[in-house]
Amino acid sequence: MIRITRLLPVMLALVLSAEALPAHAQQANERPRTAPRRKAAEPAPLPAPKAPPPPANAQEKPLADLSETIGALTFLTQICSPATSPNPWRVRMEALLDSEGENSGTREKMTGAFNQGFSDYSTSYRQCTDAARAARRILARDAARMARDLERRFGT
Repeated sequence: MIRITRLLPVMLALVLSAEALPAHAQQANERPRTAPRRKAAEPAPLPAPKAPPPPANAQEKPLADLSETIGALTFLTQICSPATSPNPWRVRMEALLDSEGENSGTREKMTGAFNQGFSDYSTSYRQCTDAARAARRILARDAARMARDLERRFGT
């Protein structure tokens, strides 16, 4: 029986020499493997390309942004000026939705954006604080800027 102490240097030398061989020398000792030949199959037909989505109304994104801002302002006015009835921002949003028409997909997107703005701020603010009043001032300024931009780009 060979002792492990004699075998260890030999095994170590074999491992190190195998690592030192270039890759092509290692491959030369291996027998090439070939896959069994198969009859060339016809490529599967490609699926029909999907129709491109309809072009988005250029007004949708700015209107959705404005609606989200109005939703946030509606909530902040509700907690900072609860005696104000009806909420002026809700009234403005209703007028904006009425001008959009009943059967418009944009109307649903605007309503969703309004609700999202309302919901986002309702999770951040529970009561009227200085930060809520500052946010209300900033959002009112942003809403005015968005309305002017919409008027400038799409106004009649």
